[in-house]
Amino acid sequence: MKKWLIVILSVASIVVGILYAGQIGFSYSFLGVESGSERNAVRYWSQVSMGLGFIMLVTLLLRHKMNARVNDVILVFGLCLLFIIQLPPISLWLLGMIVGSHAAIGGFAVHGLLIALLVRIITFGRSNESSAV
Repeated sequence: MKKWLIVILSVASIVVGILYAGQIGFSYSFLGVESGSERNAVRYWSQVSMGLGFIMLVTLLLRHKMNARVNDVILVFGLCLLFIIQLPPISLWLLGMIVGSHAAIGGFAVHGLLIALLVRIITFGRSNESSAV
């Protein structure tokens, strides 16, 4: 079950990265006159998100050919990085919601879902200590 959650998270990370890279579905209008200044940061974030999702998918696909411990370390490191990179955008969307932008709700929900999946993977692992990834 945990493998499927990691697959879902990886694919979601890639899809969200593609949406950000293509500037599809997200509005930064709450930034006012600063709108547009976020493009480079958003482009970089989207590349990192897609890269981490891809690395985790490939790591899962190569699991049977790799040492299980090394594979687990790569996956845990990828999950930690994925969690860390969710903090800036979810904070930005939270700020947008605080200033009253309804457009920020979608961005907050997307990153909230990714964080919820990450937390579920971690708690799933804790409840099943004996089972590997």
